[in-house]
Amino acid sequence: MSSRGNYLPLAAKRTPMSLKVTLLGTGVGIPQPGRSQAAVLVESDQPLLLDCGAGTLLRLDQIGASIEALDTVLLSHLHLDHVSDLMALANGRYLADMPGLTVFGPAGTEEYIRSARQLYPNLSEMDVAVQEIDPMDSLELKGFDVFAEEALHSVPALAFRLEGEDGVVVYSGDTEPSQRVAALARDADLLMHECSFPEPFDVTNHSTPRRLGSMIKDCGIKRVVLTHIYPQAAGCEDQMAEQVIELSGIPTIVGWDMMTLSL
Repeated sequence: MSSRGNYLPLAAKRTPMSLKVTLLGTGVGIPQPGRSQAAVLVESDQPLLLDCGAGTLLRLDQIGASIEALDTVLLSHLHLDHVSDLMALANGRYLADMPGLTVFGPAGTEEYIRSARQLYPNLSEMDVAVQEIDPMDSLELKGFDVFAEEALHSVPALAFRLEGEDGVVVYSGDTEPSQRVAALARDADLLMHECSFPEPFDVTNHSTPRRLGSMIKDCGIKRVVLTHIYPQAAGCEDQMAEQVIELSGIPTIVGWDMMTLSL
């Protein structure tokens, strides 16, 4: 891995885009209709899973995605609503005699996996490889150049930029509005950004529409999808998107589980 101080769009002229993004979980730790916990499936030549909250395996089955090819997970942080199905995914692959799972995540990921194995001794036979990554790290993964940046949350957390031949996707994970995340998202084709609460909630560790819109207004982002939605936002979804558009000028929608976006 190497470090990188700024984030530039792909310079090469692109062929027709084939990158597909499926929002598997757009909710939080509180159950609510239509929203499982955080997870995103990014598919180009190979699938890559971003976060793996409760409900991920069910959503994968519902969209007809096999876990056989899904051998790599990128974690933004270790809160339960982002990792609840991680060991279930590893266990499912193990029980089906599939090769092991590779997990990339922030500091503490290795200890989390170790603790889970101690709690459930039957998991000790599973092959789970862990690589911890830091803000400003970069790596090549599943056909993408992946860049990590620090997110502003209550625990160590990362946002990710995925650059591929078919486009640039950025995933915020959980974060307050952050200039570091804004820089990471510059000129992205798609920004998936958490927007946990509607106005006029005043929160830390998470984002609201007006603060998010102000943060990204000059970043050259093509479109935005809001995710990580709390129950308090029910009925306010369209208004939240409109507020981001008003301040940023960027086409914005609120995501729902199993929504698919193609680049």
